[in-house]
Amino acid sequence: MIVVKNLNKSYGSNQVLNNLNLEVKDGQTVVILGRSGVGKSVLLRQIIGIETPDSGVIEINNQNLLTLPRREKHTITKQMGMLFQGSALFDSMTVGDNVAFYLRQHEKNLSEEDIRHRVQEALEMVGLSGTEEKMPSDLSGGMRKRAALARVIAYRPKIILYDEPTTGLDPITSMQINNLIIATKKQLQATSIVVTHDLKSAWTVGDYLTLHYNKALAHFAPKEEFFKNKDPQIQGFFENAAFSESMFLSH
Repeated sequence: MIVVKNLNKSYGSNQVLNNLNLEVKDGQTVVILGRSGVGKSVLLRQIIGIETPDSGVIEINNQNLLTLPRREKHTITKQMGMLFQGSALFDSMTVGDNVAFYLRQHEKNLSEEDIRHRVQEALEMVGLSGTEEKMPSDLSGGMRKRAALARVIAYRPKIILYDEPTTGLDPITSMQINNLIIATKKQLQATSIVVTHDLKSAWTVGDYLTLHYNKALAHFAPKEEFFKNKDPQIQGFFENAAFSESMFLSH
C-alpha cells in the first residue's frame, strides 16, 4: 500500500505540492489527472525517491521512506519501477542492454543466462521480440515507449509509476500502451499510479481517478463516479481536454 500524507514540495518560491494526500491500496491502479505543469510528475519523483519533499510522509507498506536509514529505504525503492515520459533509454546501449540495465544493477544473484531470458520474456510481452540488438535510434516513438516498459517488466517491481505514458503517441499506439499497462498489472500483480492528461487512457487503465488541482489532489473516486462528477473543477478540466462525456459513459 502507498500512503502519502501532507506532502509539500517547493522549488525556491514556487510551491508545487501543498499538503497533498493519496492512498493506493495493493493491486489498484490510480490515475492522477491534471493539466500539464501542475506538478503531477513531481509527485512521482517524490514517491520513487528521485527527489526529497520538503515535508510530509510517504509510506510504503507502513514504512515511512522519509525517515528510514538509507539502506532500508533502498530496499523498498528497489521494489518500484517507473516508466518515464521520455522513455529514458540509454542511446549508447542496445535495446537488450537497456532492458537488462536494472537487472544488472540490482539483481546481482542473476546469471547472464537468467537475465537474457528475462529480457526476451519482457520484450515478447510488449511485442518487440527480436529487437535485442537494435539501438534506440532504430525504434519509433511508440516502440521506444514499449522498450522502456519492457525494462520495467523485466525487473518485476511490486509498484509501477507511469509518467504520461501516452503523451506524443498516435491513437493506435496509445491504445497499445494502455493495453500493456493493464497486462503488466495482471502479470506482476502490481500496484500502479498513472499520471496523465489523456482522458481515454485514464478511463481504460484506471480503477480510481483523482484530479491534481491547486497543488493537491481532489475528488478521489472510482472511475465511473469520477466521470459523472459535476464539480466545476472536474468539468473545467474536461472542457479544456475537449472531453465528450458520452464517449465514455456510453460504454
